[in-house]
Amino acid sequence: MDEKTLQDILTSDYGIESPSLEFLREGGTYTYIVNGRNKYLLKVIGSAFSDTARQSVSIMRFLEENGFPVPETILTKSGEAIFETETEGEKKLIVLMEFIDGDEPDLEKCASEVGGLVGRFHQLMEKYPDEAVPKGREFFIGRYLEFLRKKNYPRIAEYEELGKRLWDKVKDLPKGRCHGDLHRGNLLRNADGRIYLVDFDTVCNAPVMFDVMVMCDMTDYFNLKQQDIELTGEVYQRFLSGYSDYHKLSREEILSFPYWVAIRHFQLQATILEIYGIDCIDEGFIDGQLNWLNKWLEEVPEFSDEL
Repeated sequence: MDEKTLQDILTSDYGIESPSLEFLREGGTYTYIVNGRNKYLLKVIGSAFSDTARQSVSIMRFLEENGFPVPETILTKSGEAIFETETEGEKKLIVLMEFIDGDEPDLEKCASEVGGLVGRFHQLMEKYPDEAVPKGREFFIGRYLEFLRKKNYPRIAEYEELGKRLWDKVKDLPKGRCHGDLHRGNLLRNADGRIYLVDFDTVCNAPVMFDVMVMCDMTDYFNLKQQDIELTGEVYQRFLSGYSDYHKLSREEILSFPYWVAIRHFQLQATILEIYGIDCIDEGFIDGQLNWLNKWLEEVPEFSDEL
């Protein structure tokens, strides 16, 4: 969709006079910064991502109505949160929201505050009225194993055995509505010091410890270092001090953290392969990841003793 058409929609349907557009990024969805009397974030979403977009907007509106810090969704003149149109035979969704001018907060300095934010998010999402996509063993473990089989990876049995061990440790943990991609880049602290949570495209029904781990994992994905293991434990403890004010975790959930770190490598590798293709990594890289995982799991008893 060309910029002139978007500008016309912003003027006629949102009442924004003389808007200018600044292209930001493209990844299945086209994202722009809109400069008008105020600053906005504009997303143009194709039909392939329409269901995800509708869920994301619904969740943002729910959180906003409950006073949770998310970007405000800007409604059309007719009160719609999503504007629907069609161009070149394809339906498009347009979502306009408040632009949060902020930076990723330093988790080492504000882990307890972020823990409270995430705990409150999980608490509120227990009341969210709609269903979320369930994600279990196949998503977290099975996808990557299937890729390794397709690549005829010679040490597949080691990965299969490790995957089974890991999933046995977490399979019975409580599930809830998770953000699904709760890395620190999805936090923004504005000039007033308020931290916002953004990007709800991957909300799912899964063990909430997955969210907690993704936020608190301070390890290097490629090079496991002792100081990073220690830092992860420190951040995790401070995070829990804020999180527990809003959402309680069982002892079993708290102690599952190291297993989720390892499971995250299975999950993230599969996602990378889905995006970039099966040949984007070679046997040496896969070996390196297996060595990382084995080394990490050797540290599990030491890590758990610190909690």
